Amino acid sequence: MLVKFETGRHAGRKQLMTMRLTAIIAAAVLVSSDPALSLALNLSAEQVLQSHHECPANFRTQTSSAPVLAYVTPWNNKGYEIAERLSAKFTHIAPVWLQLHWEAAAATFTVAGQHDIDAGWMEKVMRPQSLGSTAVRMVPRILFELDQAGLLQLLSRPLDVADLLVNFCNKYGFDGLVVETWSQWAASGLLQHASFRQQAVQVLRLLAQALHRPTDRSRMELILAVPPFEAAHQGPVLAMPDFEELRAFVDFFSLMTYDASSPSKPGPNAPWKWVKSNAHAVASTAINRQSPRPEQVLLGLNFYGNDYTQPHGGGPIIGHEYLSLLKTHDPVIRWDQKTKEHVFNYVAGDEAHEVYYPTKASVQKRLELAHKYGLGISIWEIGQGLDHFYDLF
Repeated sequence: MLVKFETGRHAGRKQLMTMRLTAIIAAAVLVSSDPALSLALNLSAEQVLQSHHECPANFRTQTSSAPVLAYVTPWNNKGYEIAERLSAKFTHIAPVWLQLHWEAAAATFTVAGQHDIDAGWMEKVMRPQSLGSTAVRMVPRILFELDQAGLLQLLSRPLDVADLLVNFCNKYGFDGLVVETWSQWAASGLLQHASFRQQAVQVLRLLAQALHRPTDRSRMELILAVPPFEAAHQGPVLAMPDFEELRAFVDFFSLMTYDASSPSKPGPNAPWKWVKSNAHAVASTAINRQSPRPEQVLLGLNFYGNDYTQPHGGGPIIGHEYLSLLKTHDPVIRWDQKTKEHVFNYVAGDEAHEVYYPTKASVQKRLELAHKYGLGISIWEIGQGLDHFYDLF
């Protein structure tokens, strides 16, 4: 929670001194039975600045065989470099390239975003890193950008869309698709209507069947990007009955267990209790249904953070912006034991800021949680994080 501060000429300096003293006291009383963990939790700006660029070797350090999906965005070139250099860390790479459109004038569906497809980069990323190793699977994200007319056409012509997308994947050598549409449908309230929900499930079922159809290449996969099972505040959720029906044909679910806060509700990006509750929901369902595949759900990790200001300002920050704040303000970074995230405060002018950004400790905690419940991982997105995060994968 952001601290209220005085107004006036010296208010910012007083506020900063108060926040530093509070953070130092909090860090001093933090006790851990594991000295290495204590060191990781008692983090300093200098430690991050000295170690953030340390990049691991290109092999997987995790003993778990659960899938790891990494998103890459065309507006963040560092993600392309990380995917190429550390491809062995991931099982799936999802470039955020594509959009499904309805062209009313031509009465047809089209796939936009083809100008972003980089065949040379794909070839480098998908090349096996060693003899006998498994190549990473290329599964670009496609966003269904459809107006009301396009949505009606989608529901009435699902086979046309399925054929279009499968042919598109074959043309470019993709291994499947990450489809993002369920969250929009949930947020708009469409899924509350039984008839729409039934047709929406059928659209995805037919797409999955088309992608799973045997070909000369390996079986393609349908990955569905979905909201969490439980909302952090208000927002769309993945209803358990929907999950039970969809999991029969969806290969993986990319679960968005981040964005728990916003400028209107500043706080941690992915508070521990909320993330754990969503992970437990998957495990409970798997046990109740005797499902052998909890790894079908990919627990979402954010590699971005937020810089909030009072009362309702601020927004997202990524790695280089976080490092710049550490260099400029040399803040005291404190560990929030309740949310299991690091946070720091600083003052710019007369404006108080509170910054939440992932650290190796917060990422490790969530990886341990995923391992405990047998879940996979999805990362949004690898160009936004710090290089030393990848030591953990």
